[in-house]
Amino acid sequence: MTAHDKLTVLLPPELARSVREALDGERYVVESDVVIDALNDWTVKQALRADKLARLRGLVSEGLASDAEPLAVDEFERIKREGRARLAGRSSAG
Repeated sequence: MTAHDKLTVLLPPELARSVREALDGERYVVESDVVIDALNDWTVKQALRADKLARLRGLVSEGLASDAEPLAVDEFERIKREGRARLAGRSSAG
């Protein structure tokens, strides 16, 4: 059996109810099983967010280092319109 640290966690009533309702005697036997699973999911989500942020920071740094001229306002608006049109075409074709 894995060692565990004991924590006391206060939850709003609706979350406490959700934890209790998840107990099914198979996958979740005790409340801590539900909380451990939820925290594992949260940890993965936080790692994905950190990766996305690192990629965005890298792209910003790359853009700043390129010494490219900033887009004119009308160019930026044109690019947004084209992107929205592509997305609309993709969703109507799917």
